[in-house]
Formats: sequence, structure tokens, C-alpha cells
Amino acid sequence: MTNKVIGFISPEPDAFQSGAMVTDENRRIIYANTYFSYELNWDLETLVGKSSDDLFTYASKIFFESYLMPTLLHDKKCEEMQLTLYDGNGKRIPILVSTKIDEKGHIYWVFFNASKRDKLYEELINVRRELEAQAKILISMASTDELTGLMNRREINLRAPELINQAKRYKNTISLLMVDIDHFKKVNDSFGHVQGDKLLNELGLRLQTFGRQTDLIARFGGEEFIILLPDTDKVGTKLFAAQLHELMSEIKINNTSVTISIGVTISDGSLNLDNLTKQADSALYMAKSTGRNRTVFYQDT
Repeated sequence: MTNKVIGFISPEPDAFQSGAMVTDENRRIIYANTYFSYELNWDLETLVGKSSDDLFTYASKIFFESYLMPTLLHDKKCEEMQLTLYDGNGKRIPILVSTKIDEKGHIYWVFFNASKRDKLYEELINVRRELEAQAKILISMASTDELTGLMNRREINLRAPELINQAKRYKNTISLLMVDIDHFKKVNDSFGHVQGDKLLNELGLRLQTFGRQTDLIARFGGEEFIILLPDTDKVGTKLFAAQLHELMSEIKINNTSVTISIGVTISDGSLNLDNLTKQADSALYMAKSTGRNRTVFYQDT
């Protein structure tokens, strides 16, 4: 086979680290450089004269007909399209293609093996997935209390204002509960901090499945928890608190049921989180000072 192509002499056969091919107006291959031999395992004598369609996978031929060829006819060139062709052994090879067409319908092809590029792309995708997974973990760590699995104080401070604003906007009531485990210091003193942490963890696990999806439940600090119940009036809040007392009584330490004290305030959204928390904390103090294991509403103090 000669290297003389359409009126010019090609460079040395191995001068290019890329494939070069020319097809005529019928897509018949009239030239292919030695890249097709040493990189793609084609016998050049066999390759020249074939239809270029014989090189490409079915999906790539569809892409060629539906996009690449119309682009060539309109713009006279098409750059950096990724296709898949078969090498001389029938192996599928991803390639990067740039093409140009002349006035006679000859198409000039330049190929780059994209196998390494695909591998690098896959590695980058995997790195991105790992980074996204790590970011999710970091976000979770920043917003979640490690011991209980509930949201932490920082997170509820971020999310509560929106619930309060919604209550004000739609003229709904919103309830805030401050929950404190009774005699928690005695648990730590009598049974150790491991048992105290176990109690907090047990309560956290129960609270995670206790509230509605719209409720905000967080560990506020130490043995105190805060719960925001949107669109909940006094009757609904009393029922919720009663169920919460019952839920806690199921947890036992040394065969004794654990109890909680609850302070509650109800608002129409006119008070911010800080004021609601102060009111609920005042009611909680009253609940603890009048015997514990009870719920006190700020409005009743």
C-alpha cells in the first residue's frame, strides 16, 4: 500500500501517535496510517477498501448518523466526539474522534485511544463519590448529636426559625417542649457514666421514631432535650407529653422506670426560639421543683 493520498505524500508512517483515516463520499476507507496496525491491530491491506461503518459499534453508528454526520454537513467539522470502534481482534475500543469533510465528501478522521481517558474519568468519578460520601458524613457530624443520633443544638437553632415563621405566616400554633431526665446525676453517680450514656442513647433511639416527620427533636445539652411540634395546640401537646412520659417509663435502670420532667410553651409564632426556650425552661423548672415526673405549661405557671 502506498502512502500517497489525494495528491499529497503523508509523513513517515509512525510519526503520529494518533490514528488518521480518510473515507470517500461512500464512506469507503481510502487511507489509514500505521496507528491502525500497531495500536488497533488492523491489517492495513485488509482495512483499506472497507466501509468505515465496519469499524464502529452499533451505538456509535447510530450516533454517527444522528449527530456527527449532520454536524459535519452543517459545520464542515466535528471535534472531540467519543465513539467506540472494534480493533482488528474484535475488541471494543473507546476513541476520541475529530472529523472534517471537504467539498468532495471526503471525511478526514483523527483518532485518539480514549481507554486511559475513560479509566481516568472513572477514577475521578469514584473520587467524587468518595468525597461526596465524606461530605455527607461531615455534614451529619456537624448537625447530629453523636451519642443520641438526634440533631444537635446547632442544627435545631438553624432549623427552628423556619418552623416558627411558618406558624406565624399561616396563623398556626407551635409548641416547644423542654425535656429533662429526672435524677440523671444520681444515675451517673450510682452506676457510672457508661450507664448514663447508655440511658441517653436509649432515649435518643426512641425519640427518633416517636415524633412526626415535621417535628424537630434535638439533644439540647447534657440530659436536656428540646422538641418543636408545629401546628399543635394545647390538647395535642398534652397528649404528646403523656405519650412521652409513657415512652420513658419503658426504660428501666436497676428495675426502676426512668422518669422525665417536661416544660412546655405554646406560641402563635410571635416569639423567637430564644424566648420560647426561656419560657419552656421556666416551666421545666416548675415541673422539677414540684415533684418531677410531670408536665407543666408555661401558660399555667
